[in-house]
Amino acid sequence: MRRLPRFHVYLLLSDRGEVYSGFTGDIRRRLREHNARGNTGWTRGRRWHLLAVRCFLDRHSAAIAERQLKRSRFDKTNWVRRQRRRLRELCRRHGIEHALS
Repeated sequence: MRRLPRFHVYLLLSDRGEVYSGFTGDIRRRLREHNARGNTGWTRGRRWHLLAVRCFLDRHSAAIAERQLKRSRFDKTNWVRRQRRRLRELCRRHGIEHALS
């Protein structure tokens, strides 16, 4: 049986309390890249924790959802609020003061 393609839109929480959104076809690889010492992108220099993930069957839908999430603080805040319990647990575990409540 052939596996359906899967794309993920995700939110990451930094040790500084920042929230970052992105999309990828391999969430584990992408999280490792964000946390790598050689990372030269916007997420460099911080430790990132996976906060929320949504799965999509096609790349186009994932890209649209990610673009909408990046453009709208309201959408990002709602995503975080839906994950409130996980957010509190992550912040408590890692001693993080989060930016979005």
